[in-house]
Amino acid sequence: MSAAQAASPDAAPALAASTARSSFDPSDVTAPFTPLRVEPPPRIYATWWLRYLLLLTQLVGIVVVLSAEYVQPGRLSHSSSVLTTYALAAALLVCWSALAMTDAGRLVPATAYHRSSSALVAVVLWLGAFAAPLGVFRAVAWARDRFADNPDDAAVVVATTFAVLVAFLLVWLPFHYHTGQAQRIGAPQRVVAGWFWLPIVATVGVVMVSALGLNDSLSQDGWTPGERTLHLAVVFGAPALVFALSTWRATTVFDEVIDLRWRRWRKDWEQTLAAMAAQPAPGPEAPARLPDA
Repeated sequence: MSAAQAASPDAAPALAASTARSSFDPSDVTAPFTPLRVEPPPRIYATWWLRYLLLLTQLVGIVVVLSAEYVQPGRLSHSSSVLTTYALAAALLVCWSALAMTDAGRLVPATAYHRSSSALVAVVLWLGAFAAPLGVFRAVAWARDRFADNPDDAAVVVATTFAVLVAFLLVWLPFHYHTGQAQRIGAPQRVVAGWFWLPIVATVGVVMVSALGLNDSLSQDGWTPGERTLHLAVVFGAPALVFALSTWRATTVFDEVIDLRWRRWRKDWEQTLAAMAAQPAPGPEAPARLPDA
């Protein structure tokens, strides 16, 4: 543009338009697209029905134990209804644990400090926990036979104490594993840890109540069926109820965190798809240039 044209009044709008076209506008540069997720949310299992069945089975088990003690005192270990009920509860617990660990492994990847959850590890730990009390009973029966022959045998005391400690460790391991996995996925660790320790505290309280004179007050004139059932309701029913409620609370919290993580993943994936659809279409490709002959 010449100096005469720039000095004319009619050239002012043209000069402004030319300056606007030549100026740099940051909005003209398209920001790079960064997806929130690179893959759709994984498939997870619905475990809520296992939680409800597990709670119901545990409550029914308490009632079945008390009824069996009232009808046939001292024959709980031979009651098929008691064994069937608690076998079903154990199967439900193992199934929930395996599915929950599978979902956690799919939603939350492993890190350098936390291994991914494993359904196989959870199942093996639960089987060890279920077998531990049976081992303690065998060890106590063996110790009684040995004490009958030699009451001063210190090796029997050491072996029995070691068996009890090993059994306690085996029972504690699956709860510790679930507590660690709860911390890994962001669930309240204290709630899951209470799954093991609250029934222990309840058991200690029951033992203290029994030691303070509950057995003596009920057995003054001999045990009646009602008194035996009442004693069992305190000694067994209270810790079993605490365990049922703590199990319900821990499994519910774990499943809720899994569900929240899956919903967040799905929302991020939907936003990613919407952002991809809103991206401008790419321009025409430049014609291929043939090499010069």
